[in-house]
Amino acid sequence: MKSRWGIIFMLLGAVAGLVILGLAGIGAVSLLRRANVTAPQAAPRLGIVLPPGFAADVYAEPDGAELPSVVTFGPDGALYLLTVPGKIFRIEDKDSNQTGEAVTLLYDNADGTLVQAVGLAFYEDKIYISDSGRISTLEDSDGDGKLDKLTPIVEGLPSLQFPDHSNNGIVFGPDGKLYVGVGATSDHSPPKDPLEASVLRMNPDGSELEVFATGFRNPYDLAFSPDGALFTADNNPSEMDATMRYLPPEELIFVQQGKDYGFPRSYGNAVVDGSTPPITEFFASVGSSGVTYYASDAFPPEWRNGVYVAQWGTGANVALDRGLTNGQSVVFTPLERTEDGNYRGDWKPFVVFDTDEGLRPVDVTVGADGALYMLEFTFSTIYRVHYTGEVTGSTPTPVVQINTEPIPEFAQTVIDQGAALFQQGVEGAPPCMTCHLDGGRIGLGPTLAGLRDVATARIPGLSAVEYVRQSILNPNAYIVPGFNAGYMFQSYSQSLSAEQIDSLIAYILTLEAE
Repeated sequence: MKSRWGIIFMLLGAVAGLVILGLAGIGAVSLLRRANVTAPQAAPRLGIVLPPGFAADVYAEPDGAELPSVVTFGPDGALYLLTVPGKIFRIEDKDSNQTGEAVTLLYDNADGTLVQAVGLAFYEDKIYISDSGRISTLEDSDGDGKLDKLTPIVEGLPSLQFPDHSNNGIVFGPDGKLYVGVGATSDHSPPKDPLEASVLRMNPDGSELEVFATGFRNPYDLAFSPDGALFTADNNPSEMDATMRYLPPEELIFVQQGKDYGFPRSYGNAVVDGSTPPITEFFASVGSSGVTYYASDAFPPEWRNGVYVAQWGTGANVALDRGLTNGQSVVFTPLERTEDGNYRGDWKPFVVFDTDEGLRPVDVTVGADGALYMLEFTFSTIYRVHYTGEVTGSTPTPVVQINTEPIPEFAQTVIDQGAALFQQGVEGAPPCMTCHLDGGRIGLGPTLAGLRDVATARIPGLSAVEYVRQSILNPNAYIVPGFNAGYMFQSYSQSLSAEQIDSLIAYILTLEAE
């Protein structure tokens, strides 16, 4: 993706500007959001929408934790928070009231040793940190309760050769080895470093470093299930050119040793050359970041035994320029084991964050109490989401945002031109009716009859016209459930002029439902 961290640093610069000007708007919003956080009906004031039966509270909002990247529980039961600038906070609920009121700054990185710190894990009595190009341990060498001894165990990993791609999240497996995802050194070019675009594995001291699996663009975080299965979410390319003419989907992947997951040759379920497909495809440019496996029985069956993914949200310029606002939510994929030893599952939204407030989830983790702890980036807020089973009239339910912009009237000559394109295509591009049959029949693609009546509710913020336009320009951006990505011709954006695309949109939006 673009660079999520590029947007992050722009945001930090904007906040710094407000401080210089003596404005306190950001802090004021944060304080207002804290006003009512105990009752389930207060959830909208938290800036999130929850499924029925769930409630949320602000667990902690530590001062000085700007640009948070990771939350995870330590062996002592406390919650630890890492920031991109390298600060580490320990957060403890001492009075058992489900609020982390005791916050300690364990490491301030005052000398700037850590750069782009985005991975944190525990093993035995040590904290492990993943920052730009290396993995290190951190210890309290003098017993004063603060971390002060940084010891690199691996250095020279591919880092920042492509903006914001580096070694990412880390996790220890049941084999006692450390795993780390490493981003590619380009947006979608062939790898040039043997360690890039991969998941690496090593011993706790950094020895026996090896490539565990390949074919990832930017696997930001890793999570193991109780039975030892490893999962990651991979970001999609974001720079369109002659070799990348659409925005492919992001992916949830079951990571297996020795497998190749396709990058940069294939994306999503449209696999080539024997690469391994993902479990499921996410929308393009959702900014998949933190992942965690949920196995507790504290949630009802439909919300457990699967992977939660924090989706930071669209940050790529190519997506923003096209009006895409995907992500800014936590999604859940319930998993089922298949006979061949793989997994299958379809994702569904779990918590939707307020886009108007600019809320962006960046990580998720599970507590010993069975609650899901979500780290929000913009205000450095940690939410605690738990299941109560109580469904009241005041409990919000997810609502589809409908764009009420009316569908324009099209000239008949424009509609006729679009009909010809739909039925006959042009040189170098097939007719649409190859996959989208007429008369409301189902083909390789869904029927487009009556699309004008439902297109406004398909993607939040997109009008019917823009929904159809994006579906033509970026065929895998919005896949209708039950249909496969990759079947549609991928290069209409190169084969059709802007006028032809407009006429095709006009014709499609005149097709009446049978």
